[in-house]
Amino acid sequence: MDLIADLSPSIYPNWVFLSFLFILAYLAFLKFNFPNLFALAIKSFYNQKYSNQFLREETNSKNKFYLLPIFILSIGLLFCYNKLSFIFYFKIIFLITLYFLVKYILLIGVGYIFEKNYLFEEIIFHSFIYEKVAGIFLFPLILVFYYGSFDNHIVYYLINIFLILILNYKWIRLLYLSFFNSSLHKAHIIIYLCTFEILPLVILIKLFY
Repeated sequence: MDLIADLSPSIYPNWVFLSFLFILAYLAFLKFNFPNLFALAIKSFYNQKYSNQFLREETNSKNKFYLLPIFILSIGLLFCYNKLSFIFYFKIIFLITLYFLVKYILLIGVGYIFEKNYLFEEIIFHSFIYEKVAGIFLFPLILVFYYGSFDNHIVYYLINIFLILILNYKWIRLLYLSFFNSSLHKAHIIIYLCTFEILPLVILIKLFY
């Protein structure tokens, strides 16, 4: 399914503008209240030293998921572009949020059952950090996709390339950490990738494409 073949409106429903406005306000809120959050998250994306620091800070704080709504709301706007219905947008946001919530609860539960909470806290951190950082860069791309003067097809393909690169980097980095980090066992990471990353992606592709 071509998400942009049938719809290139110059004027969008009010809820689209309000959604972008809400995300901008939320970004401003985070920047004001947690000035180092964005820089530390981005550095954690590629630097193990900052990644360990961010993990320690998140473990002892309540802001471990503060960046995630940016990704969820932005990706929702991408998926509903060809069907600009607020109900549809809400359903997408709900399903993505439910996926993250179920993944988090299951990982916490497995860690508790096997008495390896510290290990699964690290897996949880690495399984979410890439979406958090992706959201920071995805939002302006989605904004340009809707309101920019560029060819929407080009922007759409750039967004897809960006998401594919993020996804591949996430998987490669998780495998790398499993080989060079003694606390992350290779079997744990492979099971995690198959169950929580690859399988949901296959389902998502079948649903939307």
